[in-house]
Amino acid sequence: MPRPSGWWLAIPLTGLLVLAGGCRYFKSGSGQADPTPVIVELNGSAVHASAFDRFVKGRLSDIASSQIDIDLQRSSLLDEFIQRQLIVREAQNENIEPTDEEISRELESQYKQTTTEGSEQNQTVLQSAERRSEIAEDLLTMTFYNKKVLSNVQISPAEVEADYAARRSEYEGRNGFYVREIRVFEEAEAQKLYRQALAKPDDFAVLAKEYSDAPTAARGGLIYYEADQLPASLEQAITPLKVGSISKVVRSNFGYHIFKLEQRAEPLSFEKVRQEIEARLLSEKKQALIDDFNKRLVEQARVRVYADRLGFKYRGQFPTS
Repeated sequence: MPRPSGWWLAIPLTGLLVLAGGCRYFKSGSGQADPTPVIVELNGSAVHASAFDRFVKGRLSDIASSQIDIDLQRSSLLDEFIQRQLIVREAQNENIEPTDEEISRELESQYKQTTTEGSEQNQTVLQSAERRSEIAEDLLTMTFYNKKVLSNVQISPAEVEADYAARRSEYEGRNGFYVREIRVFEEAEAQKLYRQALAKPDDFAVLAKEYSDAPTAARGGLIYYEADQLPASLEQAITPLKVGSISKVVRSNFGYHIFKLEQRAEPLSFEKVRQEIEARLLSEKKQALIDDFNKRLVEQARVRVYADRLGFKYRGQFPTS
C-alpha cells in the first residue's frame, strides 16, 4: 500500500494481527503454523519471512522505480519493518486495536485513490486479506502514536510568532511564481506541443502530464519558483507573462521548455500564514517526538536478524547471526 504521508509512520505486524473486538486475529494461510523461515528474533519472539514479504509487496509502488541496489534497498526495508514490529507490539500490549469499520473505510479510500491515479499496481500485488492486514497495521500504529506519544502536543501562539519573525524576510519579500512547465528534448516536439497548448490553454496540464520529461510531469507540470532561482533565459521567458498566458519555446541545457504562468506569489502577512505555520510546526514537533520514541524503543529491544535466511545481503543496523 502507498506509504502514508505526513507525520505518522505506519508499522506492520507479524503473522498474527489483532483486528477488532476482543481476541480476534488475522492469520495468514488456513490457520496452520507459518511454514516460512524465521528471519528475525524480536525480544525472544519469532518473526517469519511471510510477514516481511507482505510488507515489501505493500510498498512496491514506492520502490519500483528506485535505482538503489537491491541489497541496500531490502536492508532498509527490513530495518523499517523491524521498527514497525516493535511499535505494533507496544500497541497490542496497550490493547489498542483498529475497528472493522475503520479498516473498511480505509480500504475504500485507498481503492478510490488508486483508481483516480490510474494505477492498479497495489491492488494486484496484495490479495484482499493481505491488504486488509496491512491497513489494520497502519491504523493500529497511528492510533498508538496518537494515544501514547502525541496526546498532549500543542503549538503556542508565541512559537508561531517566533517562527514568522525568523522568516519575516522570506514571507514579506516573497517574489515568486507558480508555473506549469513542459520540457522535452527535441525542438520539433516542443514546437508541436507549443501549438497544441496555444490552441487549448486549458489542456496545458494534460499535455505536461502526458509528454513532459520534467520531474513535475506527474503534477501536470506545476512548480513554484522564487525570483532568480531559474537560469536567466528561462526566467526571462516567464517574467513578462500574464496569468494564464503561455511562453514561446525556450532552449536550455536541459532541453526545450514551454511555460504557462498560473499565479504570481505575493508578500504574505502574518495573518495569512499563521495557520500554515502552526500546521508545519505541529507536524515537525510530532515527527520529532515519534523519532525520539522510535529510537528509544529500538535501543531497548533485543533484535537478532538471521541474515542467511533473507535471500539478500543484509546491510542494515541490527545485529545478525
